[in-house]
Amino acid sequence: MRRSPVRPLHPGLLAGGLFALVAAAWSPVRAEVPPVDDAGARALAATLKSGLTRWFPPAAEDGEGLGFEWEGEPTVKPAGDHYDVALPRLSAEDSEGTRIEFGTVLLTVTPRDAGLFGIAVTMPSKIAVQHLDEEEEDYAEVANLTLGRQSFTGTWSAPLENLLTVDAAYNDLTVTAAGDAGKVTIGSLTLVQDLKPDGATTFSGPVALAIGAVAATNDKKQEMFKLAGLAVENSYVRADLAKIGALQKLSQKYSAAGKTPTAQEILPMLHGLIGGFSGKVRLTGLSVLGGGETPNVSLGQMSFQGGVEDLDQALSTVRFGMEARDFAMTPSMTPPAFTPTAMNLELSAAKLPNAALWQTFSDLIVAAEAEEKAKEAKPAAKDKKAKTPPPPPAPSAADVAMQKTMAALIEAGTELRLDSMKVDTPATAGNATGALRVAANAPQGVTGGAVILLRGLDAAVKAMQPAPGTQPDPDTQNMLGMVGMLQALGQVSKDDTGAEIRSYKIDMTETGQLLLNGADMAPLLAAGNPPPPAAEPPKKKK
Repeated sequence: MRRSPVRPLHPGLLAGGLFALVAAAWSPVRAEVPPVDDAGARALAATLKSGLTRWFPPAAEDGEGLGFEWEGEPTVKPAGDHYDVALPRLSAEDSEGTRIEFGTVLLTVTPRDAGLFGIAVTMPSKIAVQHLDEEEEDYAEVANLTLGRQSFTGTWSAPLENLLTVDAAYNDLTVTAAGDAGKVTIGSLTLVQDLKPDGATTFSGPVALAIGAVAATNDKKQEMFKLAGLAVENSYVRADLAKIGALQKLSQKYSAAGKTPTAQEILPMLHGLIGGFSGKVRLTGLSVLGGGETPNVSLGQMSFQGGVEDLDQALSTVRFGMEARDFAMTPSMTPPAFTPTAMNLELSAAKLPNAALWQTFSDLIVAAEAEEKAKEAKPAAKDKKAKTPPPPPAPSAADVAMQKTMAALIEAGTELRLDSMKVDTPATAGNATGALRVAANAPQGVTGGAVILLRGLDAAVKAMQPAPGTQPDPDTQNMLGMVGMLQALGQVSKDDTGAEIRSYKIDMTETGQLLLNGADMAPLLAAGNPPPPAAEPPKKKK
């Protein structure tokens, strides 16, 4: 039996893949809307019949991944200004024996001008998940997915073989385990995409996915997990859909032949694929009931965001950030006074030399491919009579590539930035900013620094003091020691409200010094490390 993890498919992804089939019969751009007639229906049916296995292929010969199976042939009927399409029954199976029975998918295809098509997809209201029994002789249902109200419409570009717009909504989704062993409900799932041209083949625009009212219950109908909402927001800048389509065709070609394309074929297609993108994932109203020794966790909001700007320019910027607030854990794994209630982190890398980094990436990929081929080749026969010593090994491709990259980073003045870091607890608050710049002459290879501000240290010490006549526990004692060290090292000032602030200015100089508020930290760091053991004196000979 084949072995690999199942690849999840939700209705939106499956529907998006089906769009590639229905427009292939009219892929050339036409100035006029093609007629909807019997001839067009026959052409579309023939295209679907040959394209089903191209876009949804059967399992690979090695049995890895997800394989699709179609039962029967598609039917296509003209209906006014559009075609009504019924695809054959579809099922998918992974190498672990998990099988998803999708059933029959219905489509409407409306030809438009300029090679565009309006398409609507209707999924079956129930999708079964099955698994082979222990004897691997028959399938048994392990879960089923039911769909309530559903709508999926979009605009497909046949010349670019890509979706330009999507407007999809699914309501009242339920995944129920067999034997009423548990259930997951999803109140709503929406998907929106709106890509607009900003060049000959490049498009820009947003893509957003939102899931609302998620809940999971166990076999006792006890709620174990709850999520108010999950939102995924992406935005693409100057995405070259022609190159993306060429990559898809190349992948399908090699997949059908059971082969893998070479790096020389893929790399030119990847270069300049997109000018930039940004993404954000945000979840709200999360609660997890652990039960027993596992703590209960609640989180008001958490988000992750990131992106790349100006990939098609000389220099680019990469950003990453995360934010969380209203966090609670019962029982708490840390002292309540120091359990974070709000956190924020923003990082970026600026002035990245795109051409040099792309060349490094390409060199490493090509070198890795060549090394793999060399391992597969039979070793050459050794000449036992040769006595000439072998030449010294040449620098590895990775070493050469990294040296070139470092030189390019220095020339560009690349910076690693801590744009913001904030942590709030009931007892304390802190924030930090800073930046490091790649420097040729610095011993550590970088120069720069950071500024850290901490509030509430004195109040925290008072809050941790044990009751009179008692000793603090080891954890509290360690925390008191750490806070005491922070008090001693920080410079004291006050904010506008009169609250005490301790500041820590850290600098890494071009000479290799590490300074804290202007003082050299070398003696402090040396004091924190025990000296090496002294060598034993030589023993006297008897």
